[in-house]
Amino acid sequence: MNAETRRTVRERADDRCEYCRLRQDHAPLWRHQIEHIIPRKHRGTDDPGNLAWTCVRCNLSKSSNLSGIDVETAQTVELFNPRKQTWWEHFDYVGAEIIGLTPTGRATVAVLNMNEPRRLQLRQELLDIGELD
Repeated sequence: MNAETRRTVRERADDRCEYCRLRQDHAPLWRHQIEHIIPRKHRGTDDPGNLAWTCVRCNLSKSSNLSGIDVETAQTVELFNPRKQTWWEHFDYVGAEIIGLTPTGRATVAVLNMNEPRRLQLRQELLDIGELD
């Protein structure tokens, strides 16, 4: 992937993970990455419309998953697509926790393990200093 595409994806995301919203400067030990919304193994392309800017934890947790199970309905649903969906329609914060508002949001929170203890701790620290948005 060329540098121009990487820059475009990073700037479009305002240098924050498009899944958990963590800003790059809040995760200095791990560089955010390009993530294929539809993974290459499922014939996803390097077109910017299929790319998202993600933190390492979201990228590794999502891996090649396209769907997950909604914890409330037990239905299999597609994961959140930051190119086609709006974050605030599917997620919100309750304190430092990210909650899913829709089946897609709930399944994405679960598959990406968005509320594992270290992530909650970091978000709580950011909330305490007024930098969680």
